Amino acid sequence: MERSRARYRGSLCRVNVSRLAGVPVLAGILVMGINPALAAGEDYYKGKVLTMIIGSKPGGGTDTTARLVARFWGNHIPGKPRVLVRNKGVQVTAANEMHNTTRPDGLTVNVYADAGSLGPLRRGSKSVKYNPLEWGIVGSIDRGPSILLIRKAAMDRLNDRSKPPVTIGSVSTDRAQDAMTLFGAEALGWNIKFVLGYPSSNQIYLAFERGEIDMFGSGTDDIIARFVKGGAAVPLAAEVARPDYPDVPTYEQVLGDKKPTGTIWKAYRTWGGGNAVDKYFATPPKVPADILRILRVSFVQTGKDREFRKAANDTLGGGFVTISGEETYERIEGSLNIPADVRDLVQKLRAKYGLPQLSKMK
Repeated sequence: MERSRARYRGSLCRVNVSRLAGVPVLAGILVMGINPALAAGEDYYKGKVLTMIIGSKPGGGTDTTARLVARFWGNHIPGKPRVLVRNKGVQVTAANEMHNTTRPDGLTVNVYADAGSLGPLRRGSKSVKYNPLEWGIVGSIDRGPSILLIRKAAMDRLNDRSKPPVTIGSVSTDRAQDAMTLFGAEALGWNIKFVLGYPSSNQIYLAFERGEIDMFGSGTDDIIARFVKGGAAVPLAAEVARPDYPDVPTYEQVLGDKKPTGTIWKAYRTWGGGNAVDKYFATPPKVPADILRILRVSFVQTGKDREFRKAANDTLGGGFVTISGEETYERIEGSLNIPADVRDLVQKLRAKYGLPQLSKMK
């Protein structure tokens, strides 16, 4: 079984990305000249501060992953800048601000999740005022497939619609656990209800502890273990197989012979199972190519750092993968090329289950 969810999912039939959400695509954005005198730029970061803007509130998977990288990244950037970390609430807000107002000097790197930043773009949210294909994509961390968790006491209600619905907490409604839950309701008749409006994943975990919701999902080993080992939750399904949780059935195994086919399965893969990246790092548009190159090379070096890998194994789990900026860009580009019939079906399913556009959510 492949370690990365994006490799497992494969690619969808492509359409012109410029049709997405009215966002133009600049031709040739990937054609970057690399300064042959890169060594001359190696002092650029000396004495400077690299600010990482995390597009979420503290405590969730994006925050955890970003802060983990921040602890080690500065050691691998020539000039060894101090790395300062800040959180900025909603990812769409952070992305709009970075795209339109942040100086392209290479001193600011934003950190996003696929669901929080690319999900609204895929489904045409009017809140989106950015185009990630114009950003300087530095690289990404794939923590491993998400696992959908359910409260033990709620298991008997999942397949019985005569009982109160099993509630799942959601931040953006674009995550893999949202897709598994919704398509579980479609294919298996799961008795579910979405509870929306949580500002961060950490608020969802607190809501689960308080008994406000019955289901949530995560790809971070620390978070999964926290609830499973405590006995409050049991794993229901994993996006794809996880070696660190060998007894958890994959989502396709749970679906069995009721697994959808055709357009509806493409819709699932686009919504949740088709997410190209997990947590990715990006600069605003027009950062000089030699500066972006420094960030990309140092990001890959950080991923190879023995101390970083030890900390990542302890926090994220042994299935994490560090992905280069070039490959991350290709995955993002591929995930935004969605056939019109698939996008239309996703919009219809969102309406059926009362999942709003992000622009209508607080």
